Amino acid sequence: MGFLKKIDNGLATILEWILVGLFMVFFALVCILVVLRYGFNDTIYGGNEFVTIAFLFTSALGAAVGVARREHIAITVFADMLSEWPKRLAFSLQLALVAIINGYMVYYSWNWIKLTGHTPWQPFDWPQGIVQAAIPVGCGLAVLFCVIKIILTLSRRESVDLLWVPDE
Repeated sequence: MGFLKKIDNGLATILEWILVGLFMVFFALVCILVVLRYGFNDTIYGGNEFVTIAFLFTSALGAAVGVARREHIAITVFADMLSEWPKRLAFSLQLALVAIINGYMVYYSWNWIKLTGHTPWQPFDWPQGIVQAAIPVGCGLAVLFCVIKIILTLSRRESVDLLWVPDE
């Protein structure tokens, strides 16, 4: 189980660094685009589209990291009243529901990409499937983190306390 916990923390950390990089790139690009547009009446060809792509991927990956870091939306009023083992079951059920919803998103987005993914994304002429891949990638990672968290929770390697801070 220690190996699973390392995978959980390691993958979440890698994704967080990717998010930091994407945020830095699209923040800098937005600032440059604003200066160019209003200061010089010019732009970078495809700059707005690239910002859109970066934003989509940061949203999708950020949702997966939210699950990994236990920062997703959860209503724990009733679960917090339970003793330890029923609380673990409730927490696992909650994660299972999050995994099912994300699994459906992967399934439906995959079919959507099959239908529309070959259409060129302007101005880069990339297939739209590259941009649309943000959804199944983010949701797939969320499912993976849910499964890992369920296993760790049921094996008592993960706390179910709301204010729990992971071991570093």
